[in-house]
Amino acid sequence: MDLTTAKQRIDYLVFAAVVLIPFIFFPVGKNADYFYAPKVYGLVVIVAMFLFTLLLSGKNFHHLFKFDLINLALLLYILLLLVSLFFARDIKMALWGRKYRVEGLMTLMSYFLLFFAARNVVISGRKFIMGITLSAAILSIYGIAQYYGFDPFPRDFVRGGWKIAFATFGNPNFFGSYLVLAIPVVLHHFIIHKKNIAGICYALLIYALVCTLTRSAWVGIGAALAAYGILYGYFYNNFKQDIPRIAVTFLITCLAVVVFNISTGNIFTSRVQSISHDAREVIKSDQKVSEDTINKSGATESGLARFYIWAKVIELIKEKPLTGYGIENLMESFGEKFGNESVSQRLGFGISSRPPDKAHNEYLNIAVSTGIPSLLIYLIFIGLVLKRGWVKIRQSQANVPFMAATLGYLAQAFFNISVASVAYIFWVFLGLISGYDANETIDSPG
Repeated sequence: MDLTTAKQRIDYLVFAAVVLIPFIFFPVGKNADYFYAPKVYGLVVIVAMFLFTLLLSGKNFHHLFKFDLINLALLLYILLLLVSLFFARDIKMALWGRKYRVEGLMTLMSYFLLFFAARNVVISGRKFIMGITLSAAILSIYGIAQYYGFDPFPRDFVRGGWKIAFATFGNPNFFGSYLVLAIPVVLHHFIIHKKNIAGICYALLIYALVCTLTRSAWVGIGAALAAYGILYGYFYNNFKQDIPRIAVTFLITCLAVVVFNISTGNIFTSRVQSISHDAREVIKSDQKVSEDTINKSGATESGLARFYIWAKVIELIKEKPLTGYGIENLMESFGEKFGNESVSQRLGFGISSRPPDKAHNEYLNIAVSTGIPSLLIYLIFIGLVLKRGWVKIRQSQANVPFMAATLGYLAQAFFNISVASVAYIFWVFLGLISGYDANETIDSPG
């Protein structure tokens, strides 16, 4: 296969991963996995096609996969994940993942392969950004409808009574993470590409984000929009020309929040105020958050439970700092050490009396699962990607929304978890902003 054909196929595969896979869910059976495993199966198909493309590329393989510092850092990270398997409590779970999570090593490998694929992508025209805009708008409409009590699809045993926006992602937190990735792209399409339809889509995405009631996503979108504004101000010289559209987006954002807050009896205000409430509770307790503190503060539905989990996870990390307890093995390790203290918690919108299966902080989760060295390598890898992204932006401002989205995701990851229904998009964006040829553009007219 010649290089041009191989890259075209990879373009289509990456497009399908970001634009089509989010729609995959299988609402059949009360106890079935509607949201996570179906998307993973779709990713497996795409990844298999990518590997087949690499196989057929023959002598062009070195153009599609290069041994630069970024890829070498990721390969070292993968090696440390493999080493961690030998120290996992349950190696089968580490490989294949926990039921209703399915984010074991095999799923992580699909993320990494999509990253390698995305580094080859050079989008001609604006079909990629338009695809994200339209798919995110459709999913937002679905999420908004769920919040207001309309869902044409069956619900499983967990989500039967939910009146909250989670779309096809299985949880409002995860839908919020997806929107953090999508909103800067849609915003860019409206402001820079001058597409009015993107303004309507932006309004839908912002309103859907508010309907998730997810504070981590609100923090993430705040970081993403701030990053977009800074990058826009630094790299674009047409501020006067774009003032009307910037003003419109500001007005849309404010109206979405105000309309939602008024129509729901100040729920948005209450959720925002709860952030400072949780912080004050932690300070009052000298930063030692116990289950009793959580219960007395009425914070079982708030982020205070996360502070409790973080404190306990840090204790676990101290016991096995080099290897961790294994991918997807946190619940058993947590329960064994803190069984009598296990939080009867409400994290997100799922009630659980079991120990947490994730650290609710992606960085702590990496450390407790596969060790501090793997976390350090992961952070070095992210740093190299962001550095490369900065170089690419200097060559093509089209990378601005993807860089902003990536930074927003990294911010919300302090309070959220990696999940199979969203994380692969983050890895695709990492690939896009760290593409091999800094002189190539993904913002050409089309």
